[in-house]
Amino acid sequence: MAKKKLESEKDNKNKQTDLFSFSESQKEHKKEKESEGKSAPQYEPQEAEPKPEQEKSGKKLFKEVFEKKPTIEEKKHVKPTKKVLRGENIPEELFFQGNDEPFGLEKGEIELEKKKREGFESKFIRYLIEKGEIVQNLEKGLLLDVNYDGGQNKAYCKFYDLETDEIKIWIDTTKHEPYCLSKKSIQELETNVELTNYEGFKRFEKILRVDLLQDEEIDMTKIYGIT
Repeated sequence: MAKKKLESEKDNKNKQTDLFSFSESQKEHKKEKESEGKSAPQYEPQEAEPKPEQEKSGKKLFKEVFEKKPTIEEKKHVKPTKKVLRGENIPEELFFQGNDEPFGLEKGEIELEKKKREGFESKFIRYLIEKGEIVQNLEKGLLLDVNYDGGQNKAYCKFYDLETDEIKIWIDTTKHEPYCLSKKSIQELETNVELTNYEGFKRFEKILRVDLLQDEEIDMTKIYGIT
């Protein structure tokens, strides 16, 4: 019986060593494969060298793109192509008929005196006054603009006449007096010879005005001009 036990223990030991040896053999086999994979040379793919025909075609494309590109000066001289209208030709009656006849101041019917620093509108108003075309009464019209003429020292209005389809000018007839305000007293302003001798000066007037910054009434002088 003792011999059989010893033999069975030896067999068990042999079996256990066989299992470990199997696992160890597998590990060694893996290590060998890894070492083989590392030692094996790796080849990188190389790009194919361009053929001479491809190089020539690339050069041709480069020349076509860059050498034939027009410069800025060439673009200026290029004439725009006219677009051809489809269908029938447009009759000449529908086109705007130009009129080269002079009108207004260009007619030269009335010669006006030249004044320094006079604007075109002031000169045109003088022209209308001389010609007698300033409107006095207007039955139906639309107000287009209100402005002030320094030459006449009056306000004037532009109306669109609904009956004649013309633009008419009306000058203020309410006897409005142009003025400006000064904080100086009348006695101080009277000593100003340039002001009192000015052809557009008319008179002084003492008035009261509210000073919004000080919130109080102050004395001021109103200087009237000639209309």
